[in-house]
Amino acid sequence: MTELHHVLIRNLKSLRAGLGISQMDLAEKAELSAGYIGEIEMGRKFPAPEVLERLAKALGVRPYRLLMAAEDVAEWLGAEAYYAAADDIRQRLNRELDAMTRRKPGEDSGGD
Repeated sequence: MTELHHVLIRNLKSLRAGLGISQMDLAEKAELSAGYIGEIEMGRKFPAPEVLERLAKALGVRPYRLLMAAEDVAEWLGAEAYYAAADDIRQRLNRELDAMTRRKPGEDSGGD
């Protein structure tokens, strides 16, 4: 598997998790099958440019963003924007962890 493929997989999973949507939700928004999304995220398939556009639209990003590694984003946007994004992610994770610790054992987490 190529580095580009690894970047795509990492970005799809990260963006999907950030939106709190499942593979099935993404598939529905992008008008693809959930199985195909799974194949992409497992590295078995690499989507055509038209599919990348549909995935990007469903995730609310520009298509090229799906193929940019974190360090590329930092270089492109500048370190300040990268660290601001990291702080935002850290805050979101902390909120989610707080919510998870407040759940009672056996409660549904609402995830995949």
